[in-house]
Amino acid sequence: GRMSTSIADQLVERRFDMTFVPVLEAYVEEQIKTGTSDLDANLALLRFYQYSPSIAKVDVARKILTKALMALPQSDFMLCMYIVPPSVQADPSIVQLKSLADKLESCFFDKFWAEMASAKIEVPGFEDAVRGFIAGVIAATFTLITPEELGSHLNASGGDLDKLVAKYGWEKTAEGVKIPRNDKNNATVGVKQEAVSFEHVAPIVVASGLQ
Repeated sequence: GRMSTSIADQLVERRFDMTFVPVLEAYVEEQIKTGTSDLDANLALLRFYQYSPSIAKVDVARKILTKALMALPQSDFMLCMYIVPPSVQADPSIVQLKSLADKLESCFFDKFWAEMASAKIEVPGFEDAVRGFIAGVIAATFTLITPEELGSHLNASGGDLDKLVAKYGWEKTAEGVKIPRNDKNNATVGVKQEAVSFEHVAPIVVASGLQ
């Protein structure tokens, strides 16, 4: 939008200008309202916080980090976390977000959802974005999966699960949920073998890139 264009123009020339901070903070709110994300602008704001921790706002940092987590499998969260000041990283809500990120990146999806129950997430669309990431991991790992296992990964059951299966272009059959062959899941075994657990295969899939 208009605002983001002007922000992009100002990112270089105002990178040491403290009066730019409230503009960037307001822009975080705009991103949340419009369902957009501007990593460069958000990193610029976190850099101000990094150099002047006394002005850092935990709630704004938390929103930026939540947005960054929604961008998985891209590395936005790691890039942001790297420059979040220690005083902000120590806040319980940020510690919890980091824990959620670790579980997602390690593909402990059932543990992620269990922890989500008590998490303070203020960004609309967070669960949809996370499910999209998880679905990408599943599609890169399986050609066939039981509805029960799929449901535990996506934290959905019944009609909600059926909707997700349709949304991702999968097919519910008598044998289980069929996932079309793609260049990722072609190499992995369709139905999970006892010897190789999902938690073992999935992080390798994530690390090799889902893009």
